Amino acid sequence: MALPDVLITRAQGGLGRQQPTADGISALLTQGVAVPGRLALGTDYELRSVVAAEALGIATTGTYARLHQHLSEYFRLSPGAVLILRVVAQSVPLADMLDRTLPHAKSLLAAANGRVKQLGVVLNPAAGYVPTITSGIDVDVTNAIAKGQALATEEFTEHRPVLLVVGAHSLTSDPSQAPDLTALASEFVACVAGSDATSVREPAVGALLGAISAASVNESVAWVQKFNLTGDGAFLNAGLSSGELLSQQLPGDLGAYADKGFIVVRQHAGIDGFYFSDSPTCTAATSDYASIENVRTANKAARLVRTALLPSLGGPLPVNRDGTLQAQVVGELQGKAKAGLSPLTQAGEVSALGVFIDPAQNVVSTSKLAVQVRLVPVGVARQITVDLGLTAKLS
Repeated sequence: MALPDVLITRAQGGLGRQQPTADGISALLTQGVAVPGRLALGTDYELRSVVAAEALGIATTGTYARLHQHLSEYFRLSPGAVLILRVVAQSVPLADMLDRTLPHAKSLLAAANGRVKQLGVVLNPAAGYVPTITSGIDVDVTNAIAKGQALATEEFTEHRPVLLVVGAHSLTSDPSQAPDLTALASEFVACVAGSDATSVREPAVGALLGAISAASVNESVAWVQKFNLTGDGAFLNAGLSSGELLSQQLPGDLGAYADKGFIVVRQHAGIDGFYFSDSPTCTAATSDYASIENVRTANKAARLVRTALLPSLGGPLPVNRDGTLQAQVVGELQGKAKAGLSPLTQAGEVSALGVFIDPAQNVVSTSKLAVQVRLVPVGVARQITVDLGLTAKLS
């Protein structure tokens, strides 16, 4: 017989810690100078902490003060995440960084072989840099958005879907003069104009990348419950990359920037902290891909369904006497696709999904099999309306 005792077992899972997923792997591309023996230009460094960045010579002061802030924000908002860093010469503009024909973002993404799910680009120019302002913003930013859309479109066809985040450098302080990003038809690109007040004028690319990395693919970075930007001495106050604090904004100005597709930072009455305004991409609000979460969900689905169906490439497709696909073949292929996409439903990242294969398609003549996948996304509570009133009694 065992001796009397008080037996204690250790429970697991109470802290709610999550294993970082591949969905959170990000990259950051910026300008700088080589640090002899530590950091080489045009080289990819896989980082898991700010300490690792500091070992490369990225310090809180000097040439890399801005970059240090971006990296600190990334790892603060997404601890344990992976970030691949590449620094290019300070003579390379944002648009060239994202040009699919140049060896900057393109070669980084190719070398990562699909691991990078979101890539941020931010300026870190040499002293004396003078931006060329066109339509209320550094023209390099709008050029970069166009180049980024072309790059991401090509990456999607090459089975490496990626979301791009661009900083809204040198934004005008007059929202009526700011460009309308929703007219740019660039659904793979988001542009952030919000800024931590400790570095006003520096768009919060690192913070946005960190929030995206920490979010499930279906979650908006504007989710108040999950993404309070204030903490550890950061975002004690906030502003815009125009150089103005939020307190200096006229009524309606912040909303005017947001209406033009910029991601800004805001406060909510009755609750402490600062939060991203929303999660738009640089395209029309009517687009299916007008939000970061919809782009990320579709990108993830594309990766999953390709992996599921790739073993069937080059395989036989038996047909009936009338040339239609045999029911067993249709069922097997639909089953493979659904099984491959099941992580989306299991994680609650989509509400429902369907896979359809038309058995009447002419696969014998074309050797092409068309598979239709449809996702029902998870909604986002962008507006909550409460009907509040007084009454003499409750029925």
